[in-house]
Amino acid sequence: MPSVLVLDPEAPPALHGRSVRGDRLTVVLTAEPTHALRLAANQAYDLLVLAGMSVDEQQQLALQVQELRRWRLVPILYLLDDAAPGFAIPGTFRPDMDGLARGPLEAAPVQRQIRALARDGTAAAELVVAGACELDPLHGRLRVRGVEILLTAREVEVLATLLAQPGRTVSPAEIIERSWGSPASTQHLQILRRHVSNIRRKLRGTPGAEAVRTVRAGGYRWELRPAV
Repeated sequence: MPSVLVLDPEAPPALHGRSVRGDRLTVVLTAEPTHALRLAANQAYDLLVLAGMSVDEQQQLALQVQELRRWRLVPILYLLDDAAPGFAIPGTFRPDMDGLARGPLEAAPVQRQIRALARDGTAAAELVVAGACELDPLHGRLRVRGVEILLTAREVEVLATLLAQPGRTVSPAEIIERSWGSPASTQHLQILRRHVSNIRRKLRGTPGAEAVRTVRAGGYRWELRPAV
């Protein structure tokens, strides 16, 4: 069941700190930013909801939470005051991940958006980090010094194995077994070579252009030095 952390300074005191199992969700509600940050540091959630705050306050809290590696993959729902003029958007808003909504937390449209954003189950996801490189396996993105590269699901699997062991030569058989859960075969080896070739093509012209090395009779290695 997806879990949601809600920070709402205007929430009724009786609900502060409570964990509520609702309609296909577990919701933890807190009114204190410091408490929200402690919860974020110690537990995994599938969604963060920021309500009852100004846009500047939402942005500040989002920046603090995203200092934690795992939270860079977690969507945020910015709940804006229904009575406020205009539609200010926090600078931390990520259009491909986050959500914006107006109205009270209990409003039906807001509840529907919370369920939609939380259902992907990001709590178990982790960035794979090696030096200046960050691989987001959930959304298929590799970031190298601010440059973002989109990857296919298979390319993500190959890179996740290499990035988890930077500087180590990983055999094709190990990559295939870890990535696809199958013993290496001639066909798998051909597919792996094609994926590596595609990864190198996508890295061309970026700080990670020479990062994927082929080791003769050994396999492949993610070389940190060219990428940092």
